[in-house]
Amino acid sequence: MIDVREALDEIQARSVDEAYWRALERVLGTLTARTLRGTFRAKIQGEGISERERVAQGLTELFASQARTVEELARKESSRNASGPRDDMMEELGVHGHWVDFSDAASEARRAMAFVKRGLARGAKVVALLPSSDMDAYREEAVLSGHEEDLDHGRLFLFNAAEHLDVLKTAGVLAVVLLAIQGMIQVARGQGYSEVWFIGKIASSLLASSPPYQALALRMEAAMDSLVSTLPISFYCPMPDRFPGDPTLVTELLSGHGWASVAELALRSFGH
Repeated sequence: MIDVREALDEIQARSVDEAYWRALERVLGTLTARTLRGTFRAKIQGEGISERERVAQGLTELFASQARTVEELARKESSRNASGPRDDMMEELGVHGHWVDFSDAASEARRAMAFVKRGLARGAKVVALLPSSDMDAYREEAVLSGHEEDLDHGRLFLFNAAEHLDVLKTAGVLAVVLLAIQGMIQVARGQGYSEVWFIGKIASSLLASSPPYQALALRMEAAMDSLVSTLPISFYCPMPDRFPGDPTLVTELLSGHGWASVAELALRSFGH
């Protein structure tokens, strides 16, 4: 049984390390040998300078500059994905966000309402992809949180994803969920919404199944990362604070995600 509070240090280290790797890939992926050659010959001139010396000097200067760029990018990403007070982080959440929120089952729907409120405040349509067992709890919490009118007018939409989950478990085909999500985005655009904010319980439902579908859950989260980075959406993934599996699964789930509530949960539990 994984307790996410015990994995906090590992998650923090993994988040920072991954930020540097991603920043490095983003910088070096734009460089080609042809561009380097032209740049070095134009900027490094002088009588008697050899191609070897030009390349050596050019690379030294170039990568000193790239190192500064990598540092700046990594700081930005680490800051975006690092821990902090949950309410403050939610207030700053915008489009292209992908958040994991660990909590106990009793408070899950209530905690999700902060995401709903933020999305609606930005003028987004908010869609919750839920197993059938959670539909009533989320609807009740939405009404208690003052979102009954949003439900009635479709600004907040609770989608029963039970059939899609069954297909995932039996066939392992992600396309059925991804196509449904893309369809919802197209419908929302047709309704005049420029952003769609999703509450997604697909991955957590896969992990809570017996037996758990860990590999499939990670594939689902990776697919969501791809959608979030390219489409005007934001994704919020409620997760239980304890679930069966290997402890490394926690760091895999949080790679590239915001996770303010993990730190909040851990610090609250340990009395800091």
